Amino acid sequence: MIYSNTLAELELPNILTAEEFKKLPPDANTCIVVEGMTYAGRHTQAKAMSEELDLPLFSFSEWVSKYKPENEIEAATIQYCLKNAVYLPDDLRVKIADWALEEFYHRFVRHDDYYTRPFVVVGYPRTVEHAKHFQKFLKRNNIYAIIVVIEINAAEARKRMSEATVNRVGHERDTSPEVQKVRISEYYLKTHGYLKWLIFTGKATVFKTCISKAEYEQRKHEFSAVDRGDYVVMYREDVTKMIFKFLNMVHFIQSSGA
Repeated sequence: MIYSNTLAELELPNILTAEEFKKLPPDANTCIVVEGMTYAGRHTQAKAMSEELDLPLFSFSEWVSKYKPENEIEAATIQYCLKNAVYLPDDLRVKIADWALEEFYHRFVRHDDYYTRPFVVVGYPRTVEHAKHFQKFLKRNNIYAIIVVIEINAAEARKRMSEATVNRVGHERDTSPEVQKVRISEYYLKTHGYLKWLIFTGKATVFKTCISKAEYEQRKHEFSAVDRGDYVVMYREDVTKMIFKFLNMVHFIQSSGA
């Protein structure tokens, strides 16, 4: 009940619904936050989006590696969390993000004469406390954000969990079932409910990247996909096109040749 009250009181005026985002003027300062469950491919999708459309990319994990801890306790906490695949404590994650987001925004985000290119964010915010801080950053810099949630089906999630070797900053590949369970548990305990709330309130939009073979046969002229037998998985490039077309930002796709 305490968590529910916290969510009910959560105010995020600079994180918009899809319809609100579409109505922004071309020169609005915007960012696209890529979210999703563990193994959904959010980092891969964010990187592909950035590279295809020449958009600045803020990846929280990369900035953690650049952060200089203030003391031994901070250094030990960061090392422990990265090694054991658990979230950083909220206060420390917010502290790092506060420095990193401002540094990134003022160094890498550029403004064009006719329209402002959005930047892409992945790895932050992932909890209610992160979202409160992120809202302050957005308001301070007059930025409007939209959250896109990359969704895969259960079969694809199991396949990736059994096959993937994931490199994360500061620790060995998490191929063991024990570490993978920890990563997924962290997501469900700390991020899943928050994301579901955003989806429920319209503050996040889901994009399904796995579709049935029957649906693919009807839509295969629209995109390319990897065949998994009972279903197919859309290529990252086509997911990027789908997102930007949905947001009425087709000019980025056309100008990039994506």
